[in-house]
Amino acid sequence: MRRRIATQGLDRAATGTLLLKIPLLTVAAGFLLVEAWFGVGQSGSVLACMGLSLILAQFAFVGHDAGHGSLGISPRLHTLVGEYCMTLFTGLAFAEWYGRHRLHHRFCQHEPRDPDMDVTLVASLTDDSRRKKGPAGRVFTRLQGVSTWFLSLLFAHSQRHLSQWGVLRAPLRFRVDAFFLVLHLALWWAVPLLLGVTPARVVLVYFLPLFFLGPYLAAIFWVNHVGMPLIAEPAEFSYLEHQLVTSRTIVNPRYMDWFFGGLNFQIEHHLFPTIPSFRLRRVSELVKPLIERERLPYHGVSFPRAMQDVAAHFVRVARG
Repeated sequence: MRRRIATQGLDRAATGTLLLKIPLLTVAAGFLLVEAWFGVGQSGSVLACMGLSLILAQFAFVGHDAGHGSLGISPRLHTLVGEYCMTLFTGLAFAEWYGRHRLHHRFCQHEPRDPDMDVTLVASLTDDSRRKKGPAGRVFTRLQGVSTWFLSLLFAHSQRHLSQWGVLRAPLRFRVDAFFLVLHLALWWAVPLLLGVTPARVVLVYFLPLFFLGPYLAAIFWVNHVGMPLIAEPAEFSYLEHQLVTSRTIVNPRYMDWFFGGLNFQIEHHLFPTIPSFRLRRVSELVKPLIERERLPYHGVSFPRAMQDVAAHFVRVARG
């Protein structure tokens, strides 16, 4: 598979494409911020915040690619791109997040060590997690077949605050994150206040985009792994087997790839994490036939079917 991918140049660095995307996203974010801060009427500000949520998602996707080294530049420049796109604009601390994300790739669906499975209160992804919950956690779990979808409004907020709390607990280790978080707060709070934006509007523009972003990101990320088989011991599986068994690819029209950031091809991303996400559709066209020829599992389903599987999993765990 790697040889075929290399022959078609799909593993080459995406420096030009991704670095061109950054100034375009910056201009779009600047325009929408001005509209959200100074637009006439509350409805115009809300619409601008909806647009900001989409732009913030795209910044996060670029930061994600930078974390995996897809730009083909020096590690320091990868870090700079990740901090600029992710920490500065979204407030999600890049280095702290990527440390956990790297573990997710290595130990995907291995409950003790996959940080994405560590939901301490509001939901249980596994029967073991449900059994370990305290009284409040058990109440949330019993209701999660319904409550999870409402709580998705807080998903982006929780991810941002989780990473920021990680930086606060180890500021020296994440000092670059801390520096860019100060810039993030200056961009979203100090700048508009100095420009005369009302405090109420500043609060609205800072928090509202993430309420829109939460369900969007939840819909993208939950379908990747929730409900897929657990791995008791990763060392017992080959790398190929591990990623195939634990990941789910979403089969959708090409125009939807932008909304998913290319990560709808989750099997392909986990097999080849350094490949730029916008090339994963072409990677899928190469590797899927090879996987199926070897009679290995390839879990590729439509988005509606994946959402049904996720919903059914939440209900099953809730009922025990």
